[in-house]
Amino acid sequence: MSTSTSEKGHAKNIANLKLLITHITEIGANYNPSNPNITLDILQSIYDKAHLKQINVNTLQGPYKTAVAERENLFKPLNRLITKLRRVYKATQGVQPNQLENFMTIARKIKGDRKQENPESTDTTTAQTQYSVSQLSYDQRTNSLGLLIGLLNTTTNYNPNEDAYKTTTLQTLQDEMLEKTAAVGATFVPFNNARSIRNSQLYFDTNNLVDTAYTAKDYLFTILDTSSTQYKAISKIKFSRI
Repeated sequence: MSTSTSEKGHAKNIANLKLLITHITEIGANYNPSNPNITLDILQSIYDKAHLKQINVNTLQGPYKTAVAERENLFKPLNRLITKLRRVYKATQGVQPNQLENFMTIARKIKGDRKQENPESTDTTTAQTQYSVSQLSYDQRTNSLGLLIGLLNTTTNYNPNEDAYKTTTLQTLQDEMLEKTAAVGATFVPFNNARSIRNSQLYFDTNNLVDTAYTAKDYLFTILDTSSTQYKAISKIKFSRI
């Protein structure tokens, strides 16, 4: 499983362990490994813990996704607003070419030439890096809007009749931008931490889910007839690593 694999891959691993446990339960007393790490009780315990950790990830993902969407919806019209604001500023009585150039310098920072964002990674280290880069971009755009508001406030005769272009309205917008970006950070941290804990349980801890499941399968293949229905069914149960 690549680091960009969707969350469905983790849930599939957990579901497949449950399926493997079902087969082992049906085998009954014949499943009697000498390895204490793959007994039925241990496998059930690993499943229960992984299942709860996945539920926690799912619970925390909702608020994070909502915060990201709300921020995106707020920032999306910003470039168009800046284009219109440039025309309002240019039409202001007494604005000089050097003032307009100052405006455009800040406007370019707000608009930027943002590269297409990479698909969100389920690898927690990569996700943290992507989040930090994205957060910095939104912080910089928000700060640049503050610089633009400062320029407008110090420009003689800048007093548009339209509410959308008044500095008080722009200041309210900047406050909302700060709020939405803060909300993304506040929801990302617990969500990413939950994914890290879940991933450790599934892939990295001693007796992690995937390695333990494969060990149990290896043992099963020593006690089952290769031509049996159970052998064929269990051989189809796959577990993916990251």
